[in-house]
Amino acid sequence: MEHSVEPQIVLLGSHLTKQFYGNVVLEDLSISCKQGTVLALVGENGAGKSTLMNILSGGLQPDSGTISYKGKPIKFKNPQMAKTMGIAFVHQELSLLPELTVGENMLLGQEPTCLGLIQHRKLHERAREALDDTGYAIDVYRMVKDLTPAEKQMVEIAKSWMDRPTLLILDEPTSSLSKVETEHLFQIIRTLKAQGTSIILITHRMEEIFQICDEAVVLKDGRMTKTEKVSNLTRDDLIQAMVGREVTQTFPPKRSLGTPCEPMLILKGIRDGHKLYDINLEVPKGMIIGIGGLEGQGQRQLARGLFGIDPFSEGEFILEGERITLRSPNQAMKRGFAYIPDDRKAEGLILPLSVRENMSLLNFDKISSKGILRKDEERKEIERGIARLGIKTSSPDLSVQLLSGGNQQKVIFSKWLSKDPKLMILHEPTRGVDVQSKLEIYRLLRELTERGVSILVFSSEMIELIGLSDRVYVMYEGRIMGQLDGEDATEENIMQLSSGQSLTNRQEGGKDVSRIHV
Repeated sequence: MEHSVEPQIVLLGSHLTKQFYGNVVLEDLSISCKQGTVLALVGENGAGKSTLMNILSGGLQPDSGTISYKGKPIKFKNPQMAKTMGIAFVHQELSLLPELTVGENMLLGQEPTCLGLIQHRKLHERAREALDDTGYAIDVYRMVKDLTPAEKQMVEIAKSWMDRPTLLILDEPTSSLSKVETEHLFQIIRTLKAQGTSIILITHRMEEIFQICDEAVVLKDGRMTKTEKVSNLTRDDLIQAMVGREVTQTFPPKRSLGTPCEPMLILKGIRDGHKLYDINLEVPKGMIIGIGGLEGQGQRQLARGLFGIDPFSEGEFILEGERITLRSPNQAMKRGFAYIPDDRKAEGLILPLSVRENMSLLNFDKISSKGILRKDEERKEIERGIARLGIKTSSPDLSVQLLSGGNQQKVIFSKWLSKDPKLMILHEPTRGVDVQSKLEIYRLLRELTERGVSILVFSSEMIELIGLSDRVYVMYEGRIMGQLDGEDATEENIMQLSSGQSLTNRQEGGKDVSRIHV
């Protein structure tokens, strides 16, 4: 009888402990990464995942504990030393320089030269070869500032592959990727795995763990609460280990579609002269309307147009029965609109400012008098916002960039809720957010609808789209391909519409689904 050979341990962290200013963020934690395997590292934001990965890749030094690499004790003095030895870390915060090309970013610091001059043609040829190895097609001469978030993420991953690492650490690599792009990334991971590369995948998406990972490690409050082969785990096992209790219901109950609701917003024949064509949709009062589809089908343009960032060129924009025109975000805010963008760090927050300053940005009319800030009133509003959303911060004066992703997102929500909006436009509202924060955001959104707030959610996460939305519209190549209500909002139907196929008059197991609007 043959016995399977256990993969060799590439990297071993033993009894690692780390604290900042007396706050213990890792406590006696041990972890092993095996050759040719994908290890999922999961846990709420603030659980210690990033600290652990920074220790394993040389960005931080542990207060106690040891690290062994390829069977030998080692101390990585800095990330460059770890990189030289074969450990690559693709951070969630991308490091690309926007004013350089894709190729220049990929070979930054490794440019081929002749007589002291950079050989730009050879540089871009090498970048193209590296991209060909990953199977990702993108023009190496494109400026990074012109790329979508998804394209930037794939370039960052391809850049990390330039040095052919032994261990590749990916921090939330799919947070800005569509379903198709995610599957492409997973194919790259499978190829690397077959070549013996070890991969650590930090992710909040449950389905990815079961789709691509071999083992899972769960952290909570700096401690390991579970380590197990993925084949022995269930989704509930992971969630319980992350939040410390059993989660019986992810999404709050939906509104009944049979309940008559007046329309808050109606779009008729909307175009932008570039990406959007004949958009028709309706957002009833007090409902959550989801917008789905593969990334890059016009969702970003529609969301930004609705908030007046990139105004529409044609069509009717009807708000509470009145035809209006929005030419700026300021006009949208005066109409009671709120907008939470898909890139919170670039567009939703001012990172160097404090939690208090970010939360007060839109609220000066409430907390000032004759242009003078009323400190006591500001403090009350900030305390109210922090308590309402359960924002975890040691002080309102802490820089917002030091908060976890989930708490940063809550700061953005709190900022907008201070305006008492009647229509919220949310673009990827839980991207890069931990499980517990997701549950809190879902409950918050449903509570807002019960007060009559209308919500438009643009989400590439299928489970979120189906579980949260009262109705789903699906986009394809700048058009609305279909509207799915109630039980018709299934993954199969959404994917069929996302690929450009109509559901009209299609028979499914004897069930006529021709009633689905297209």
